[in-house]
Amino acid sequence: MKYYGKTSLSSLLKLMLDSLIVIGFIVYLLILKKALVSQKVNLLNPKNITTCILFVLGGFALLCIMYYLRCIMNSLVKSTPFINQNVESLKSVATSCFIISGCYVVNFFINNQYLNFKLIEIDAKGIHTDIEFIIFFFAGCFTLVLSKVFKQAIEVKEENDFTV
Repeated sequence: MKYYGKTSLSSLLKLMLDSLIVIGFIVYLLILKKALVSQKVNLLNPKNITTCILFVLGGFALLCIMYYLRCIMNSLVKSTPFINQNVESLKSVATSCFIISGCYVVNFFINNQYLNFKLIEIDAKGIHTDIEFIIFFFAGCFTLVLSKVFKQAIEVKEENDFTV
């Protein structure tokens, strides 16, 4: 199985990300429209305004993650993974993960979700957790480390190119 280049796993992932970006953007707009038009939501309430802003920030950050992952997959399809653009894309993915994590934490306290906090709950509907922010925080940390690894790989590659 080929992992990069044309007709590879990375080209399939790129196509999937293309589809997810389009579908995600449409769903994002539909949810936002429904929330803003809904008569249950009082947009004069500061708590509702904050929740809406958190949704906009978190949703936009999620779309950014998909876009930057698409950029990385595109470089893999072109068989050029060790480029500075991928380092910047990984840093942007990390920043977006931290933004999403922050949105979860702020929402957790603004909407009083700490009152019925459950570390993990298993019921008839499945497994649920209230610590999603940790997942995005660690994803951001790992992605940031990966960007440093890519940066070092680029430096080694450039040094080898100059040697030859």
